[in-house]
Amino acid sequence: MNRQFDGALKSSISEQILRDVELHGRQISLVDLPALFNTRLPEEEVMRQTLRCVSLCDPGVHVFLLIIPDAPLNNEDKAEMEEIQRIFSSRINKHMMILIMQSSEHQTAELNEETQSVIESFGGRHHFFGPNTQVSTLMENIEKMLEENRGEFFSKETFLEAQMKKLMRYEEMKKKMYSLEANLLPQGNDQKI
Repeated sequence: MNRQFDGALKSSISEQILRDVELHGRQISLVDLPALFNTRLPEEEVMRQTLRCVSLCDPGVHVFLLIIPDAPLNNEDKAEMEEIQRIFSSRINKHMMILIMQSSEHQTAELNEETQSVIESFGGRHHFFGPNTQVSTLMENIEKMLEENRGEFFSKETFLEAQMKKLMRYEEMKKKMYSLEANLLPQGNDQKI
C-alpha cells in the first residue's frame, strides 16, 4: 500500500495535475501546488496557478500536506513555508498537516526545536512517514483532522478572500505611509538637504 501512495504522490507531483487514488475506502485527490515555490514567476502568475490548483479540488481542499525532510530546515524550506503563510493566510493552518519524510529504517519521533516551531506555526499537526510507516496510520490522522474540522474545507472562495484581505492591508499600509510622509516632510518648504 505504501508503494501505491508513494507512486500516486510522485506521479501527481511530476505531472502537476489532479490525481485520484482510493486509499482505505476514501477517494483522495492529490494536487501539487508547483507555482508557490517558483520565485521566477511574477506574483500574478503564482496566484493564478495556485487558484487553479485549489479549484481542481472543488468544492475545496480538506487537507494540505506539507512534506518536509526529517532534518534541520534549510533557508529554502523556511522561505517556502513563509510563502505558504503569505499566500494562503493563517486560515490554511486549520487544514494543514506537516508530513515529515524519514528515509532511514531507524526512525525517530523527535523533532528539533526549529522544526517543532514551524509545525506549531501551521497548527501543530504532523505525521512521521518513512519506509516502515503504514499509510493507514497517516489516513487515521487525516480522518481525525477531518472530524476536528467538521467537514469544512479550504475553498477557492476562501483563497480569494485571503487575497482580498491581503490587498486591503497593503492599501491601508500605503495610505499610512503617505500620511506619515506628508506629516514628516516640511510643508511649503522647498529646501533641499
